[in-house]
Amino acid sequence: MKKILLALTAVFSMSASQAQLASGSLAPDFTGTDLNGNTHHLYEILASGKTVVMDISAAWCGPCWNYHNSGALETLHTDHPDDVVVLFVEGESANTGAQITGTSTGTTTANFSQGDWTAGTGYPIIDDASIADLYQISYFPTIYTICPTGIVTETGQLSAAAHWDFISNAACSTVAANDGTLLNYSGTTVTCGDANIVCDIANLGSQLMTSATITVTGVTPVITYNWVGELAQFESATVDLGTATVTGDVVITITSTDGNAANNTLAAPIALATEANTHIVIDITFDNWPEETSWEIRDENNTVVASSPDYSANAEGDIIQENIWLPSTGCYSFNAIDAYGDGMQGSQWGNYIDGAMMVYSFGGDIIWDYDGSYDFAEATAGMNVNTVVGVEEVTAATSVRMYPNPATDATNIVYTVNNNSTVSFEVVNVMGERVFVQSMGNQAAGTYNVPFSVENLASGLYLVNVRANNETTTLRLTVSK
Repeated sequence: MKKILLALTAVFSMSASQAQLASGSLAPDFTGTDLNGNTHHLYEILASGKTVVMDISAAWCGPCWNYHNSGALETLHTDHPDDVVVLFVEGESANTGAQITGTSTGTTTANFSQGDWTAGTGYPIIDDASIADLYQISYFPTIYTICPTGIVTETGQLSAAAHWDFISNAACSTVAANDGTLLNYSGTTVTCGDANIVCDIANLGSQLMTSATITVTGVTPVITYNWVGELAQFESATVDLGTATVTGDVVITITSTDGNAANNTLAAPIALATEANTHIVIDITFDNWPEETSWEIRDENNTVVASSPDYSANAEGDIIQENIWLPSTGCYSFNAIDAYGDGMQGSQWGNYIDGAMMVYSFGGDIIWDYDGSYDFAEATAGMNVNTVVGVEEVTAATSVRMYPNPATDATNIVYTVNNNSTVSFEVVNVMGERVFVQSMGNQAAGTYNVPFSVENLASGLYLVNVRANNETTTLRLTVSK
């Protein structure tokens, strides 16, 4: 529903979800036939030394129509015919030819048109939604610039002059004879120690690539891998570089000499797991689409040991807490999943709210803290579980957390009581003086959020004592102004 509503009413210049083909990727090849029956083979165009600017739009899309009619791509096409090929791709699979020519009079995305897209357009129009699928398009318009090296950059709705500035830059326009690069890391992303390092090596050069030396640092022992094979221009191969123990930031580098050293390094996104115990707590505040949110916990064999229920019955703004007891110690991964790919950042769609999710081990460290400020389709955090906590040890206890911390203006004290209890909390400064006391009275089992203003507190460290179930939980609060 979200996508349909936005397709009809919203400006399509929001940030990309993780499903969209990312800038820096190697462009997938395609051959498209335009409305005049001419074929356009991407890799042939690139091999001739030309840059491709591709506007992937939909005939019903208002922002697409506005950019199309700005004349930016028509000017680029007219002014630089020897260097640039502009392609318009109709990316909506449900479209009709009448939508492109503006003769359709329908009112839905399946038959509505902004007008005649062919009028005054001198560059090719390709009616082929499979190209949009190949590039994993999740919104319109998407404007990609594909350099002669084969590398994709989402340049967006630039003017003709700004597009040309990008295209004429040496980083886009220069093709070396020998140019190996590293792309698409696909190895271990979360580890309790060891990691399997896997990535793609690609040939962006004009000559056949037959060998390269690849080094991995930030691990022990340091990996040196001598790759041998045959890659023609724009071809790639997946390389398993081996397994080592992560000791810092992992960087993969082609250390053998080639014609373009600027693209020989790839940072591997490997995170060391957080120390944890077997009692995992998940606090969730839903955005406007709770049904899109789910999570799972996997063990070191990639077996799912816990997963979320269906949250479709929840409402926006609901705050819930999940308590999970893992079966044993070991290395686990927590995976947060958003079915639409925009995380819980509801505010990007208009007058909606952001969600939040915090994952932590009971009485221990925070494993993942998400504040709804960015998109994700799937986010992963690691847990190095080395302590067993039995259910009987925590059923009478209170779970407490604060966010944001450090706080500038205010913080939220979120706590859960598992049975009826009298609840109170106090804030104490480093001199042991109470600066705030509040009684919440007798509260039923559940999760509560108490906003707490720090405007009258000086910068520094404070202790927050929450009392419930005849127990006291103490947290440290940092006030920073």
